[in-house]
Amino acid sequence: MGEVIRKGSAAGDVLADVATTLRNARAKGGVWESAAEEKLAVVEKLGALVASRLKEADAVLQPLRAALDAEDDRADDLLGGVSDDIWNKVGRPGADPVLSIIFPGGVAYYADGRDEEQPERMELLSEFLDAGLHPKLDRKVAAAHAKTVRESAEAYRKRAEATRKPAARVKLLSAMHVSVARYAQTELANLKRRYKSEGFSEADIHAVIPDRPRAKPAAAPEPADPVTP
Repeated sequence: MGEVIRKGSAAGDVLADVATTLRNARAKGGVWESAAEEKLAVVEKLGALVASRLKEADAVLQPLRAALDAEDDRADDLLGGVSDDIWNKVGRPGADPVLSIIFPGGVAYYADGRDEEQPERMELLSEFLDAGLHPKLDRKVAAAHAKTVRESAEAYRKRAEATRKPAARVKLLSAMHVSVARYAQTELANLKRRYKSEGFSEADIHAVIPDRPRAKPAAAPEPADPVTP
């Protein structure tokens, strides 16, 4: 027995099966065509619209995402360099209570986490450095580091803000694409039931609706022969 594409399949695969089914049904005409038009014509148009908008939105997002990733790498490298330089200038201590306050958990506190939050954490670091908290760190050195961190945070913030709306658009359209595909899969299954009610054979039905047989489970391995001592 043939199988309609399964729920949870990739949205693009489901919508491709819709397009193939409509093309095959239109070629056969009659009930084949009218039933397919009734079940699939609207979902095909909706899927094509969402897929087109998603492709356009992703094309806008990708260069912005790449620029943000590059800015993130630059910021992380800067933070690592600042941390190392400060540690060297205060005598490379094995443990330092003031450094543990300025860098709680190390530089990762400022370098890791969500993109939209990192500039704010970096701004906080620049404030701590400007405050001249460490008695062994020259104020001019601290102020210079504060300035570079603040400038990096601002550049990071601009990249993150430029990415925010396009990323939200892609996220929404991706969810819509999946929802359309779920609807389409249901309508393909409904169309098969309609064809069966018309008395069409499985072979004829799956000459119109692509057959997606389930993968057979892997055979259990043969037990190993016992080792004879």
